[in-house]
Amino acid sequence: MSKISLKNINKKYPNSDTYSVRDFNIDIEDGEFIVLVGPSGCGKSTTLRMIAGLEDITEGEFIIDGQVVNNVSSKDRDIAMVFQSYALYPHMSVRDNVGYGLKLRHFPANDIKDRVDNIAKDLFLTEYLERKPKELSGGQRQRVALGRAMVRTPKLYLMDEPLSNLDAKLRATTRTEISRMHREKGAITIYVTHDQVEAMTMADRIVLMSMGEIQQIGTPKELFENPKNCFVATFMGMPSMNLIKGQYEGGQFTCESFTIAVSESDRAILDAAGYNGKSLLLGARSSAIRSGKKYEQAFPDCCFETTVMNSEYLGDCVNVFFNAAPRNLFIGTLGSGEPSVEIDDKITLVIDNNQLHFFDADTEESIKFVSKQASMSA
Repeated sequence: MSKISLKNINKKYPNSDTYSVRDFNIDIEDGEFIVLVGPSGCGKSTTLRMIAGLEDITEGEFIIDGQVVNNVSSKDRDIAMVFQSYALYPHMSVRDNVGYGLKLRHFPANDIKDRVDNIAKDLFLTEYLERKPKELSGGQRQRVALGRAMVRTPKLYLMDEPLSNLDAKLRATTRTEISRMHREKGAITIYVTHDQVEAMTMADRIVLMSMGEIQQIGTPKELFENPKNCFVATFMGMPSMNLIKGQYEGGQFTCESFTIAVSESDRAILDAAGYNGKSLLLGARSSAIRSGKKYEQAFPDCCFETTVMNSEYLGDCVNVFFNAAPRNLFIGTLGSGEPSVEIDDKITLVIDNNQLHFFDADTEESIKFVSKQASMSA
């Protein structure tokens, strides 16, 4: 059983006035799959490299099983790491590359062969075992690097965008295999990606970062359904959450393009928080914006007319783009049973007011999230 903790971790490079990572805190239990996600430059790879021992920690403590390992070398931390670059030995076969770490640890030859054969089967590499890296595609080389890490069971797996060189179909298959192998091996995995789909589908918990700081930690469901702020709300989910500024007063939200009724539960939260008569930001995911008579009947106080600016046919649904305010393009999702639309069509859209989010216009913090945290600490 392993447990790791990162306490008040900061990273500041020499001759820099700013921190690349600031006040990073998390406790990770045995067997957890943690995904660090965020835009480029947010500090997620730097954090991973500090955990690996490839970067010095400026301030704070990194603890493995109760021992502070800030000054323990990378090779002594019992980790296996997959980089975005393949870092394969060009003179070795795929088999030898995958099994090299086991050979250094003096595993029996038969054990090495069995482990390599099994991992090669999982990663669709069996037919390439006797080839050299130069004979492989970029995606195949990436899978070899992944196999080299997964062939053994350390205390900690570290993965830095390991699927970035795979095509879309193989990426989906391989992430399923990584999740399955993680469950079988049971070691802690910390996985870095900028792809929110990977984060949502693979993580036990997500650590969403921006500008070197943690924005929110939670399960995929928690981040999607209860985002802490506008950044989390718009980063998690595809398409991105719609945001529009308006005013809340008397149980209604009004912006330049429409006025809708606020649900009773949201009204109670906004009134209790003192937002009546004030500006705020409304957040609505595309799935909360629909069209059709059944939705108009269910939410008669949440309908408005608009013009279709663009549409995207996705097979089982259509994404519809429209202007909710000048220079503010909104998106809704129409299912197979809803009216078909074309560009420039006039359409009545309905907002499901049971699925709305509200954010403070100045701080961009979620009013619901703050209210929930306050009630939990009371």
